[in-house]
Amino acid sequence: MLDKSSNKAFAQGLRPLQSLLSENVKKILKKDGFVYFEIIKNWKNIVGEKMFKDVSPVKIKKINNENILSINVNKNVMIEIEYSRDQIIEKINGYLGFNAIHKIQINSIDESFKIKKKFIVKFALVIES
Repeated sequence: MLDKSSNKAFAQGLRPLQSLLSENVKKILKKDGFVYFEIIKNWKNIVGEKMFKDVSPVKIKKINNENILSINVNKNVMIEIEYSRDQIIEKINGYLGFNAIHKIQINSIDESFKIKKKFIVKFALVIES
């Protein structure tokens, strides 16, 4: 039997994992990779309940061989998060077990934060199930 999207043969009943993922999920996994996926999936466990409410990972970019995590922060706690930057990096790297993130870029956001946060949480839940 052939997979129509890739013209590769597979056993009946079994399908390549890639064929089961939506296009949006494929783009995220290709663009930001495993590290970003693990950070999104485990964000609440990594940063804790209090910080989870006000901070959301956005993307990872690589500059000069360093991974920079961009996060959206509710502007009401911007100063607190700024001082916690090194602790967040330590928590992420400790959770993942290697130095995946070297720096954090902080973006201040307002009320639209809650809408984006709901999307990220729903996305992580869809990926897990």
